[in-house]
Amino acid sequence: MPVSVFALPGVVTVPRHVRARRVRSVIRSEVAAMFSSLTPDVVDTVPETLDPATRSASRWLMLAEATGPDGRRARGWVTGSDAYEATAVIAVEGARRLVADGAPAGTLTPAQAFDPESFLNHLGVTWQVHDTGPERG
Repeated sequence: MPVSVFALPGVVTVPRHVRARRVRSVIRSEVAAMFSSLTPDVVDTVPETLDPATRSASRWLMLAEATGPDGRRARGWVTGSDAYEATAVIAVEGARRLVADGAPAGTLTPAQAFDPESFLNHLGVTWQVHDTGPERG
């Protein structure tokens, strides 16, 4: 599957809580091409929301790969359905946890403010993180 470099939030948020020499985000090339072809006329024709059946039938996937200074690699992914609903649950649960549990002062990434495992489990998404071994030349 061809991918294109694409600006995503992780490029900014990951280095805030993980020492990283380089963070790069990519997206499937056909999706990047779709975003690149958007014009104001096209944007005006996009509905503000999708119908519930279309939303519930949709799937999303995020994948992260990391290589440590010693060459060890790890890969994590999370997948779910209805990104609109997931976004709403993330916002509400984040606010609830901030009020109930507090967080250190200052600007934080979600992984700094909340326990990632607990948060992902609350969302009801499928996720996994595993060591993939040393980098292959």
